[in-house]
Amino acid sequence: MSFFKKFFLLILINIFIFLSIEIVFTIFFVVHKTNYYGSLAKLFLSENKILEKTVFYEIKYDKLTGKYISGDYSFNGIKHHVNKFGFIGEEIELENKTGCRIVSLGGSTTAGIETKEPYPKILEKLLRQNNYNCEVLNFGFSGKALNFLEDLLVDEVIKFNPNIVTIMNNRNSTMYNSYTTSSVATDIIDSKYDLFIYEIKNFLFLEIMTYRFMNLAYNRLISLFLDRENKILSPFNPTVFHSKKYFETGYKNQILRINSYCKAKGIKLLLIKQAYFIDPDFQKIISKASKEDIIKKLIKYNKEKINIEKTNLFWIYTNAILNKTFDEIKSIDENIILVDPTDNLYAKNKKDFFLNDGLHLNINGNRIIAKKIFENLVLNEMISN
Repeated sequence: MSFFKKFFLLILINIFIFLSIEIVFTIFFVVHKTNYYGSLAKLFLSENKILEKTVFYEIKYDKLTGKYISGDYSFNGIKHHVNKFGFIGEEIELENKTGCRIVSLGGSTTAGIETKEPYPKILEKLLRQNNYNCEVLNFGFSGKALNFLEDLLVDEVIKFNPNIVTIMNNRNSTMYNSYTTSSVATDIIDSKYDLFIYEIKNFLFLEIMTYRFMNLAYNRLISLFLDRENKILSPFNPTVFHSKKYFETGYKNQILRINSYCKAKGIKLLLIKQAYFIDPDFQKIISKASKEDIIKKLIKYNKEKINIEKTNLFWIYTNAILNKTFDEIKSIDENIILVDPTDNLYAKNKKDFFLNDGLHLNINGNRIIAKKIFENLVLNEMISN
């Protein structure tokens, strides 16, 4: 057998081995019902397309893309449209024709499906009422955290050529990303080479399930060697721990990496602190403490003798820590715009701006968010008529 035949055969064998392994890990993620199955799954599973005139009572996710399935949805008389790209809003093209396009990244408080007008929609109306020809795209997805949003930014958002990206994602990042098994890399993009490597890593994590599995397995292995002082007991499961390091540096480094990516693509970043109406008086006291002191309280929250339910105490501390992290990030890069609507949202009774859970906003709460963003956009001259 000639050298070239042997070489060609070796390549085929390696391709076969890789595809076999990739199929195994794809099946693994499908069986475990994760929020994304990878590109190989598209060969075996079909996207459940929905006719746009069909009305449903809950927004469904497409397991192949991790985004919403297009169609019309209704919630207690509140109607929303999911466009062909899988996000809430009217149909739109990839081209940025106005020269002023804002993409709002976030979880369910950004998606705003519980109200007739999510804050991105109100913001767009406010901009146009003041003669700013700007589009605001709602890339809010219920139950999605910063890891998902970062992948979405690189894989999808960039295709829409936005001028500005806004991020509000606090509670979901704690809920889904802060576990000791969910740590992320802290690469900062300082050059074209860094940008290339960053985009390659993102592509591999999204599309190659072998890489995804090994990455997650590595994080789980690392978590086994963390001592008790670096673990925070979950209020939902006594056998699961959140990472102290995530609250110290992990969340901050991830936002800084997102910022460096946005800079490399000529996009301005705007961060929004998230309100969580639990015990406003106590929350105001906590907000005056240093981030380090709040982390110390978080570590022992389940043993603290205070007349607040432990789960609520966990959310109060984590919410304050991540909001304070935005202040840290702002001090590192003055070009980042920081919007803080929390004082306004805590100024009245919960029912004035929030739904019963104290997290999701009613239309008045959405108006507060939109107005604060608008004021900061104008004040910092991030938009022009």
